[in-house]
Amino acid sequence: MENKNTEQVITGPIAAIIITLTVCLTVLFAIGVFTPAKLDYATVNFDGGYQKIGVISQQRGFSDVKVVFNDKVLWSGSLDNVADEIAKSIASEKDPQNITWKDGVTLNGIAGVKWDGSENSFKLTTETINLVSTKETPLIVQNVINQLVALDRKVKYENKINAKQALTFSEAPSTSFTLTKFASLLRNL
Repeated sequence: MENKNTEQVITGPIAAIIITLTVCLTVLFAIGVFTPAKLDYATVNFDGGYQKIGVISQQRGFSDVKVVFNDKVLWSGSLDNVADEIAKSIASEKDPQNITWKDGVTLNGIAGVKWDGSENSFKLTTETINLVSTKETPLIVQNVINQLVALDRKVKYENKINAKQALTFSEAPSTSFTLTKFASLLRNL
């Protein structure tokens, strides 16, 4: 008789523990505690700090170039567009390889990666170009075109590399807040 009482004394609490664990694990699975977190909330890190941009809907390269002479914009647009326009302007010349710009012509531009996110859009400048034609060192137009084309290729080639280095991904704040609250609730029980 003692054996039966001992068995009943041992199996009763073990059964209660197993049932409790089963119910707890079922509840935890149901609310998604064991599913891996979705890390799609982006933050851009740059020299000046960081910017939260949210879930990225689009990533692309950007560039903005201006060629100015006497406060008049001669050409403006993307790297490849400005290079094409300059090339068209010298195409009919007898010796386009040796054409130089006048003193005072400036070319200024930036290029990099642009993200459109659920919270913000952000442009990360990764390249700059600043050229000035002077009497002492006039800019050869064909060399300028070559520099613009090379910079455009570089920006497009390094787009993914620069993005990977600049972005960090985490859970969206609302999701991580909910899970943190639930975890603290379970600890307090």
